[in-house]
Formats: sequence, structure tokens, C-alpha cells
Amino acid sequence: MTKYLFIILVISQFSVYGQPFIKEKVINYEDVIEELKSTKNIKSLENKYDYTALLLLDSTQIKLIEKTGYQYINDFRNFSLGLALSKQTLGFVTDKINIKEIFLDKNTIQRILDCTKSYDSPDLKMTEINYPVYIKENTAIFETSGPTWSDTYFARLENGILQINWLGGIIE
Repeated sequence: MTKYLFIILVISQFSVYGQPFIKEKVINYEDVIEELKSTKNIKSLENKYDYTALLLLDSTQIKLIEKTGYQYINDFRNFSLGLALSKQTLGFVTDKINIKEIFLDKNTIQRILDCTKSYDSPDLKMTEINYPVYIKENTAIFETSGPTWSDTYFARLENGILQINWLGGIIE
């Protein structure tokens, strides 16, 4: 009985603090834009998504995203410089035909983690992809992290090659 009470308490804590129990792994850019356009109270969506990631995929809807009141719009501008200037680009051949498949496949995720590990970090075995991954067509923005750091990447799937560009990172 105590065990069940504990489980109910834990589940209720997730809903009390507004944190989803199961987090979406992949969020589609077009779906978010459609949700923003169709909502009556756009401010209510201020913290629902990582709009910085969405803007890195496509900044044409920046005016719409600004209406949410999202406070980190300038992060997009800082990271966007890395899209063209990144000297830390890597890639590999894959049989996947769309980028969503890549971020839902455990083997490909492990391959990405092996390629993107920061060799300056002593906690390499604890590296993981932070979800959700934001996608538009065959491009994606994703983040890897360890216990004290995170890195943001832009990925593009084209002609069976996944290209990954490091955009920046944070050490906590």
C-alpha cells in the first residue's frame, strides 16, 4: 500500500509543477508554428517550447515567436552565427531517409554521441541527448549534455549523410 501511495505522490508532483511525465522526443517546427497561429492566448505558450531552437531552424516566423514573450530571443542571434562559421563539423553515412528516424533510433543516437563527445570532459560516459529534438524537414537542432555542461548542435541529413555542426556550449 505504501508503495502505491508513493507512486501516486510522485506522479502527482509532475502534474503539480507542470512537468510532463513523458517528454516528446521530436518536435516538428511546422506543428509549433501552426499551434502559435491558432491559439487565442499566445502568451500562454511562452515557455512551452525552446523557441531558440525553432528560430535556428527557420527564423522567418520570429515576429510570431516574439508575441509569446519568450525572453531568450537573443540567444538565437548568438547561436545563429555558428550555423555558417562552425569549424567543428562532422558527419557520417546513414541509411535513414529522414532526420526524425535518426533521432528515434538508439543505434544512430549512440553514433551521434560517440562523434560529439567533448574530450575536455571527465564524464564522457554520462553524455546524453537532451530531448526534445526540434526538426524542420531534414534539419534538426539538438543538445547533448553531461552533469556539468551542455552543447548545442545543428544537424542536416542530405543524400544519406548526416552533417553535424557544433553551435556552442555551456559549462556550469
